[in-house]
Amino acid sequence: MANNYLQFSEVLDGLTEPEHRWLQEQLETIFVFGDREHTSKNLPADLSEDDATWTGLRVLRDFPDHEGCETDFEFAFCNEPDTGQHLWLFAEEGGDPGQIGHLVQKFLRQFRPDQCWSLTYATTCSKLRIGEFSGGALFVTADTVELIDAHDFVEQRRTAFRGRAGNSNNPKENPA
Repeated sequence: MANNYLQFSEVLDGLTEPEHRWLQEQLETIFVFGDREHTSKNLPADLSEDDATWTGLRVLRDFPDHEGCETDFEFAFCNEPDTGQHLWLFAEEGGDPGQIGHLVQKFLRQFRPDQCWSLTYATTCSKLRIGEFSGGALFVTADTVELIDAHDFVEQRRTAFRGRAGNSNNPKENPA
């Protein structure tokens, strides 16, 4: 049996105190009951986390098709002498770059509408299995989130190539 991994590591750097506080709030786990949300610290005694209709990071509450609970990335706030305050976003085994794009787009809209941010990722396998290695990139602005996957890129090019007159991926159909 082989294990597959999606890995990335990137920072959102140069955070001001208001940006840092906003990110901390967005990255809090919340429990939603109807139209009310609570953190575990401010959960009323008459409510149980288990009865919440949605649980997850606040920033992902409006992420399309996200059912809550699952966060497919890790994060840490860091303060380094040479780089200052930053948010480290990473995945060691599995991650969803789309979730990161959602967070960063909201951040850029709120604080840096004239800037962009990017992340690259690798998909690997613990065994040398054909077709199990790939990667991709994420490019985010305040207005757009673009996600490019290497497998999708290759398949699009293959389809376009096959669409040309006389081209085929079958060597038997195109003898030398």
